[in-house]
Amino acid sequence: METSEMIGTTVVFFDAYTGAERFGRIDQVFGDDAVIRIIGRDEAGPSPRRVRLKTDVRIAAISGEAALPV
Repeated sequence: METSEMIGTTVVFFDAYTGAERFGRIDQVFGDDAVIRIIGRDEAGPSPRRVRLKTDVRIAAISGEAALPV
């Protein structure tokens, strides 16, 4: 998917820190990284796109958790 096409996409994912399911909308994309704004389930609509996020290895090292495989 082109970067410009990704902006505005509604997504559902598991929060890398809490493990809770979150809904969001992609606001910006920088290469392989995206800025996702958290939104409510109602605002996400009936079919948000499921994505799997990778924990930043620097944060995983600080928190003592293993980085999730992509």
